[in-house]
Amino acid sequence: MAGGGLLCGERLLYLLKIKIFIFKMKKATHTIKMFLKFGQEEHITDLYQNGTIFMNPIQYFRKIEDGELRGDKYEGISKINNYPAGQFETPSLNFKGNYISIQIRESYETVLGNIFSLYCVSSHGWTNPMEFKIDEKIKNFGSHCLLIKDNVTFLTLIENKLRQLNIAYKHGFITYYDTKKVNRAINLFEKPLEFEYQKEFRIYLARKSDEPFSFSIGSLKDIAEIYKSNDVVDTLKLITSPK
Repeated sequence: MAGGGLLCGERLLYLLKIKIFIFKMKKATHTIKMFLKFGQEEHITDLYQNGTIFMNPIQYFRKIEDGELRGDKYEGISKINNYPAGQFETPSLNFKGNYISIQIRESYETVLGNIFSLYCVSSHGWTNPMEFKIDEKIKNFGSHCLLIKDNVTFLTLIENKLRQLNIAYKHGFITYYDTKKVNRAINLFEKPLEFEYQKEFRIYLARKSDEPFSFSIGSLKDIAEIYKSNDVVDTLKLITSPK
């Protein structure tokens, strides 16, 4: 995804003006073009003007039911085992029967900590920039979108504030798995394939609480812009720069 621009409606944003963030994972290095935060106008405006980072607890996402938007019954799952359908036999009774497939999920009754999620335009989500397209379902997150142009500064502001607050944190890309095929431990940076369209970059706070948490990193007016969600989803494109 190197070398290109971003087109949103009638406005062209050149990548030379957008800070590129190189994010290193254990097995790969990915380029982040930009972060997008979708939500209701009042919340996006608060984030833009005051830098208010509002983080719901993990328990909130486990309980809410909204058609695979924010709610996820697999959130906080620690392990999944899938057992295929098969047959069993009881020779002494001269009986044969079938049993259906079964999934066993392990999790703690209460999972502590808070989450802040961003839509991430990156090489992690699209290996080919020409395939870039935001899913229509993203519009359901809210009427407005904050387009963060300086990813490095944005993450640095959050990290510095969390250090001041002495709160342990971790951030990274979400990877997606098939719930019907997986047989292993699951961590907080993994979600079912049904959520893959969200292209999530997650910030997790290791707080011993199941209550919401918020803090401010100051105005983002120098590093971000507000658009209507419909405009971003319908018109944002990656454009290859001429060599």
